[in-house]
Amino acid sequence: MSKPPASSLMDRACAAHLGAVGSNPSLRGRAPGTWPVVGEHTDEYGGVVALLPLGLHTAVVASPRGDRSITVRGDFAGTEVRAHEAALGEAPGFGQVTLAQRAAHLVSSFVQRQLLSRETSGFDLTVCSDVPLGSGLGALHSFDAALGLALYPEARETDEAPLRARLASVCSGAVSALPGSTTLRSRHIAALRGTAGSLCVVDYADGSVTTAPLPLAAAHQVAGSSDPRIAAYALGYPGAHRDPTAPTEPSAPPHAEERQQRARLIAQATRDFGTDSLRVLPDATPRVLEWLQAARSFHGPAGYPTIATAASWLQFWEEETARGQRVVSLLRGRHHGEIPRLLGESQRALAGIYGDSTGELVELCHEHGASSAHATWAGSSAWVAALVAPGEADRFRAAMRERGLTVVPLLPGQPGRAEEA
Repeated sequence: MSKPPASSLMDRACAAHLGAVGSNPSLRGRAPGTWPVVGEHTDEYGGVVALLPLGLHTAVVASPRGDRSITVRGDFAGTEVRAHEAALGEAPGFGQVTLAQRAAHLVSSFVQRQLLSRETSGFDLTVCSDVPLGSGLGALHSFDAALGLALYPEARETDEAPLRARLASVCSGAVSALPGSTTLRSRHIAALRGTAGSLCVVDYADGSVTTAPLPLAAAHQVAGSSDPRIAAYALGYPGAHRDPTAPTEPSAPPHAEERQQRARLIAQATRDFGTDSLRVLPDATPRVLEWLQAARSFHGPAGYPTIATAASWLQFWEEETARGQRVVSLLRGRHHGEIPRLLGESQRALAGIYGDSTGELVELCHEHGASSAHATWAGSSAWVAALVAPGEADRFRAAMRERGLTVVPLLPGQPGRAEEA
């Protein structure tokens, strides 16, 4: 899949907006897709998440309107977003969250959190993205960040970390409240606060956002290349995404009950123990399991996981956090040999805990020379990210395409920014 440069993407968005609305957009923002390398499923637990802001971007342009409505149109990597509308302040029903409703909820949250004036009365939005929907590369998160950058006035005047941290927090809080949402806070953080060309490392123990080098080679390499870097690709079957004008989450997503139980376990235990996250709670596993036993006895088992299931989740979160710390340490020390093994451990654990369905695709990648293949977002996407030696990259890419897979090179990009009209 060819990727237009960010400026071309913005030009496309502006041209499409002019054609549809009849005027040039006065507000413009863009934000990158994100590749979670390791740790993404420890996000709620308070672990360590390492993500790469990608060279794939989403551009959002806007013009104000006066009827308290949001309209959205455009495309995601060639998938058309047909024009549709939502009212500001209207709560979407369960399973009915369209892209326009998502945008309307974000705008309402920006107003409530004083990022936008209370006089805000609606927008016409046009989106152009080269992040494929359903790829696990954060297409919708990049839409959220780009929309925020386009609309938040201070974002156009400064790149100060506190302002971007605030915008990331508001985006995550807004979309996590939507029915059926699968939100990754660290995606908004990486898209808004990452550093160009580097891995973004979010450590929730102290709230730090730091960097690590990720030596990615160019997408095209000559066979036999001695380049010490690694080539990375996201792979998935075409059509494995939702219609962006339809609900952004299915009404009954796979493993929905388990997702809700995990979220409830973390939220309630964190609140009852009075801690910022379960990770920083001393002796978390035995204490949480004892608390869960008491909660099940008092309230009944409905809505709670079994003790054995909760124990497996807590063990995974602890081990995945340790793996994330180890991967980041190895990358910073330029010692890459152990990383494929660690990512393989992570993938096997994800398959058991999160019902990941990418096993056959992971095996296919290994059969054709990948040193590592890992779900881009286990339980939410059927795509995988594969690491390949540069000299094998062309053969690997050709073999995957012969099997009907979409192959997207994963290369580092820049954090989001607002652009002058």
